[in-house]
Amino acid sequence: MKQTTLVIAMLTVLAAATSCNIRWDRKSHDKVRNNMAYNGIDVSSHQQDIDWVKVAGDTCISFVYIKATEGETYFSPHYSTNLKAARQQHIAVGSYHYLTTTASVNNQFANFCRNARRDNQDLIPMLDVEDRGTWSRSQFIDSVGKMLQLMERHYRCRPMIYSTVEFYNENLAANFNDYPLYIGRYSNSRPRIYWSGKYTIWQFSENGIVTGIPQFVDLAKFNDGVTLDDIRIKSRN
Repeated sequence: MKQTTLVIAMLTVLAAATSCNIRWDRKSHDKVRNNMAYNGIDVSSHQQDIDWVKVAGDTCISFVYIKATEGETYFSPHYSTNLKAARQQHIAVGSYHYLTTTASVNNQFANFCRNARRDNQDLIPMLDVEDRGTWSRSQFIDSVGKMLQLMERHYRCRPMIYSTVEFYNENLAANFNDYPLYIGRYSNSRPRIYWSGKYTIWQFSENGIVTGIPQFVDLAKFNDGVTLDDIRIKSRN
């Protein structure tokens, strides 16, 4: 009886493990980051047409952030389809805007909120900040801060910031450390945030393979102690 119970338990563990799809590194074809566990993904039109029924079969994926807009005019042609299909598969969905330095913050915010409707969001919105362009440091800080304030007022929740660890530490740290942070660092080593050390989500690979997604996809995991509820829009809980 004990042996039978042990075998059943082992099979259960194996079944759970194999439900998380294998990720392969683009260059070495070794398992990405020593088969590091992940909690979610982010996608854009770069991933092309996604089969969300197959994606939902990966039990590691509890959330997805989908690119909605960039600058003052760009709207991702796959956004609406991805958002609707992912939510139909009961994957928690959030939307993000890529901030550019070639358009006013007001116009960029108008583009985002017009296309990423508040009542379609499960997760707090995210601002992707990766380029300072020709803006001075003070102009850059002021613009990011203004965009975040506009998003918070409209979506009635504190938005999250996405950036790479190097760019964030050089350009944003100390000014926005009290915001939830989605930090890109493609390494086995956790991201280190200057003057705080805290982040919410770590994007640890850009070369993930997930069944149902035809291109490589970013893989991300929660920081210790963080759960999906921490990034949900509270009014939708």
